[in-house]
Amino acid sequence: MQATFFGRRVVLAITSAVTMGVATAGSLMAAGFTAEQAESGQTEYAQQCAQCHGVRLEGTEAPGLLGQDVMGNWDTAGGLYDFISVAMPPAQPGQLGEDAYLNIVAFIMRENGAQAGDEPMVADEEKLAAISLVAETKDGAAALAQANQETTIESGDTNVPQAFTWGKELPQFKQ
Repeated sequence: MQATFFGRRVVLAITSAVTMGVATAGSLMAAGFTAEQAESGQTEYAQQCAQCHGVRLEGTEAPGLLGQDVMGNWDTAGGLYDFISVAMPPAQPGQLGEDAYLNIVAFIMRENGAQAGDEPMVADEEKLAAISLVAETKDGAAALAQANQETTIESGDTNVPQAFTWGKELPQFKQ
C-alpha cells in the first residue's frame, strides 16, 4: 500500500512539473513581444508608416496591415520583419534600426489582436520564424469581425445625420 501511495506522489509530481513547463513555455511564446515594444512601435509607426499605411493600419496609399489575410501573407513575425527591415520606409529603406523594426512588428501584431507576453521580441531568425502571425492574431481577428458585424447598417436605414447628406434628403427605398 505504501509503495502505491509513493508511486502516486511521484506521478503527481512529474505531471505537475510537465504541466507547469508547458504552461510556462506557452506564456513565454505568447506573441513574442512585450507591451512596451508595442507602445514604442506605435510611436515609430505613427512617425514612419502611418502616412502611407494609415493611422489605423487601414491602408491609404499603401496596403492595409489589418486582418488574417494580411497576417497570412507574411506567415511569421520573421517574414514581416525581414521585409520591412529592408524595404521600409520607401524613402529610407532599412534605415530605422533593428529595435524600431521589431517594435513596429509588435505594434502591427497588437493591432491585429495578438496579446503581449513577458519576453521581448528579438532579431533572432529562429525565434521570429516560430511566431505564427495567423495563430497569434486569430482571437483578435474574430473580435474585430464581431465588432464590425455589430456596427453594420441595415439596408434601407436612412436615418443618417444631414451633415453626411450635404443638406439633401435621402431617397426613401421601397422594401
